[in-house]
Amino acid sequence: MLKRHNMIFIIALLMGSSTQAYSNTNIIQPFTAYYSSTWNLGLTITGEATRQLTQLDNGQWQLSLDAKAMMASLQEQSLLAIDDEQILPQAYNYKRKVLSRKKQLAIDFDWQTGKATTTTSNSWSMPIVAPLQDKLSVQLQLRTDLSQRPYGRFAYKVAAGGQVETFNYEVKGTEKVKLLLGDFDTIKVERLRNGTSDRETLIWFAPSLNYQAVRIQQVEPDGKSYQLDLQSLE
Repeated sequence: MLKRHNMIFIIALLMGSSTQAYSNTNIIQPFTAYYSSTWNLGLTITGEATRQLTQLDNGQWQLSLDAKAMMASLQEQSLLAIDDEQILPQAYNYKRKVLSRKKQLAIDFDWQTGKATTTTSNSWSMPIVAPLQDKLSVQLQLRTDLSQRPYGRFAYKVAAGGQVETFNYEVKGTEKVKLLLGDFDTIKVERLRNGTSDRETLIWFAPSLNYQAVRIQQVEPDGKSYQLDLQSLE
């Protein structure tokens, strides 16, 4: 366990030993990860973020992200059922505020009826079939799958914006990431988007830290960017 450091601030998923061998590590373990965040919104804002996975009394799991800066905040929460490292979301909540602009969304998954209900300013339902992830749980599923196959491409069906989308990821290679916490050999993963999107999302996973994300970076088409760097892990 890495002790929490007395350090600075944050921001919105990593290869220690070898990329050649498969990992028998159990990825689904409770953790609390503290990050510094950097928001480039035309001016640079620093903040802090916490990513946490906890197991509830009923056996389900809760994955959350809470990021804050002076003029921006982001909260995501996913309630999960996990069976043999296969993740099945039960509910998803998203809140974001950047300056005066706000966005809020909730998704409830009803696997008995095979429907998911999305709520924003109004509500609507869509049919769903497992396996299916939400925008937060997909990161945990990617960590799990990457520990078993740290190369190639991964594709996931994700409930997003009232429809089911395919999220594609590709391992781009290995890279050493220098953080205040230390230097880590990582697996660099890029989310692949269709040709009409200029948004770029990169994630650096550290196998020596049970494939935790030590850095997450997103660059929007307008040049605004958001980055999380791991500061400590419990």
